[in-house]
Order: sequence, then structure tokens, then C-alpha cells
Amino acid sequence: MNDAQCERRQRLLSSLIDQELTPEEAAEANDLLVRDAEFRREYEQLRSSAAHIASLKFAESHDQVLDQLWQSPFSRFSRNAGLLLVGTGCALLVLYAIYQFVQHGEWNVPKIATATVWIGLAMLLFSVLREKLKTRKSDPYKEVRR
Repeated sequence: MNDAQCERRQRLLSSLIDQELTPEEAAEANDLLVRDAEFRREYEQLRSSAAHIASLKFAESHDQVLDQLWQSPFSRFSRNAGLLLVGTGCALLVLYAIYQFVQHGEWNVPKIATATVWIGLAMLLFSVLREKLKTRKSDPYKEVRR
């Protein structure tokens, strides 16, 4: 077998594994699979290797950093505290509206509620910024320009 034939067989094998054959190439590859034991053996080896490679899953360092950061006690605390403060502020605003409707008296609830909402939002913003800064070093898309 000469070099051109070997190269043609290798291209056919690769295209067969990748399922990129034209109808004519598919007929040629099927013919080789039926009559050539060596071609069939190489095809089975390549198909087995391709299936094994496709089944592998690698955790990217970016994912590991995010998981560690997401699970850290400080991150959980800051997220939960921020959400609690935002929820508390919103609840206080609703209660104040009910109070104003019923009593027409003055109480400084709007300032307290507004402050808790802003503090909660600031904590959430800080949490997001902290996560971005931690993952910036290992971000696989930082070099991508749009």
C-alpha cells in the first residue's frame, strides 16, 4: 500500500468516526469495513477511544474557584445577610404603608426601611464584586474581545 492510499484510509477513518462522510465516501468506508480486517480493527480502536474521550469530563479551575467561593462561610453570610436586609426593608415599607393608612401618625420607618434596603444591596454588590475579583485570574474568557 502506498502513502497516498494510507493517507486516504486515515482520512476515511477520521471522517467515519466524526460522521462527516459524503455518500460516496460512506460507501467506500463500508466496503473497506466489510473486506479489510485491518481497517475494521483500526476503526473499532478509534471508535472506542473516541467514546472514552467523549465520556471524560474535566472540571475547569474556574469552576473549582467558583464552587469554593460560593461555599465559603463569608460568601454565604454576606449573601444571606444582604437578602435578609433587603427583605426586611421591603417588609418594613409594607408595614409602614399599612400603619400610615390606619393611623395617620408619623414614625421614622421610611428612613429605617430605606437604610436596610441600601445596606442589603451594598452587601450583595460587595459579594458579587468579591466573587468577580477572585475568579478574574482564572477566567477562561478574559482574553475574548467582542
